[in-house]
Amino acid sequence: MNYVIRVIDKTNEWVGKAVSFLLIPLVLITAYEVVMRYIVERPTIWSWDLNIQIFAAIIMLGGGYALLNKNHVVVDVLVMNMGARKRAILDLITSIFFFMGMIVLLAGGWEMAWISFKARETMPTIWAPPYYPMKMLIPVGTFLVILQGISELLKNIITVFSLKRVE
Repeated sequence: MNYVIRVIDKTNEWVGKAVSFLLIPLVLITAYEVVMRYIVERPTIWSWDLNIQIFAAIIMLGGGYALLNKNHVVVDVLVMNMGARKRAILDLITSIFFFMGMIVLLAGGWEMAWISFKARETMPTIWAPPYYPMKMLIPVGTFLVILQGISELLKNIITVFSLKRVE
């Protein structure tokens, strides 16, 4: 179990850190558009479309990394005084809802992305870049979140049953 946890955690750690570098072109493109629009008075037709696609990649591919680092929104008021074992039991129970939701998102995201790919869908803008690569990020990102969910599930099982765990 520890091997599986390490592989999943390292995968999402690597993807999250790699995707974080997309912030650099996102900022540069935004700055370029601001200069072109307000100083040169010649706005681009491509910058916002490209920014949307870059931001989608950051959000979708960073979900597993956020789950790994406990950065998703939680209601701590209900669990802040619970011990680790009780919290792990609660997390095991609620993981059923997590996985159900993620499987629905994976299936729906894949269907939407596949339809978009087959139609070679483009964004409804003047520049009209392809939409399907961005839509393909939905099932890929969801898969990474599901993998991290499996890692968290295994960590909770280890905690509940007091098995030896490697961090």
